[in-house]
Amino acid sequence: MDVPTAAASVIRLLPLLKDIIGIFGIVDAAGKVLSERLKRRKGSCVIYVGGMVELFHSTPKRETVFLKKRKGFVKIALRTGADLIPIYSFGNTTVLEAFKSGPLASLSRKVGVSVTVFWGRWFLPIPKRVKLVYARGRPLGLPHIEHPTDADVDKYHALYCAKLVELFDNYKKFNPDYAEKTLHIE
Repeated sequence: MDVPTAAASVIRLLPLLKDIIGIFGIVDAAGKVLSERLKRRKGSCVIYVGGMVELFHSTPKRETVFLKKRKGFVKIALRTGADLIPIYSFGNTTVLEAFKSGPLASLSRKVGVSVTVFWGRWFLPIPKRVKLVYARGRPLGLPHIEHPTDADVDKYHALYCAKLVELFDNYKKFNPDYAEKTLHIE
């Protein structure tokens, strides 16, 4: 099954990088592009909704997803009739360390893509050995609403957030580092 990952539009402006990510099936995360892809192919797409904000604000001590103001993905799903499936990766905040403040964070905001220095084992870009647990919830079964209202979007956004927290709570027991943690939605 072809399930591409969506990436920030600015990445596709960089000539060599555009070609490299094209090989891996990465698609533009712009709303119009995703809508057309989902309508035309009736396919799927992985979207990291938290984006740059999560990269710069996630820590191993506090599990936070930045969803409160991110509702465009719900609107696209409603318009195209696509399902939303909550997915959570336990351990991803401990795989690599990164500079999360200062000039790189400012530059990232200006250019619209994450620009950072990261490291893992031996201060190299080699991931640390940590237990990763990937949890996938059930599809939410959203209706197809050609012109969703703000109330429609809010309703299904709240449902998605609730199901993501439920998924987190049900699966955190499979990674001992998460047993006492709670998921914060900001």
